Amino acid sequence: MPDFTRGEVRDVSQEWLDQWRRLLVTPYFSLEGDEAPTADEGEDGIPDESWRRGDISAWLNSQGVEFAASSYRTKTKLLQLVDQHLNPPAPEPEPVAEDEVEAVVEQQLEKETTGDDE
Repeated sequence: MPDFTRGEVRDVSQEWLDQWRRLLVTPYFSLEGDEAPTADEGEDGIPDESWRRGDISAWLNSQGVEFAASSYRTKTKLLQLVDQHLNPPAPEPEPVAEDEVEAVVEQQLEKETTGDDE
């Protein structure tokens, strides 16, 4: 671990911070932009609130979900994409033409009047 000068602002990677976190105690150090390590709450491999934003993005990419990686997405927005990927909307049923409905109704009426149950 390098030496630090009081009042010095230093940018470090999240991986470095995770490695040295136990030694960076308050009030001696102030951490800004820190994300807690990813923990899989359900132990199911599906992103949830405990996942880091970067890990959620990586999971979405591994699932083939396309989104603009260049634009900033909050963790909430990424989790919405996860939900949409896992629970896609049901397809809309194809509309039936009126003449087809009338033909089916006529067939049913014809069967009822003739007693034909085929």
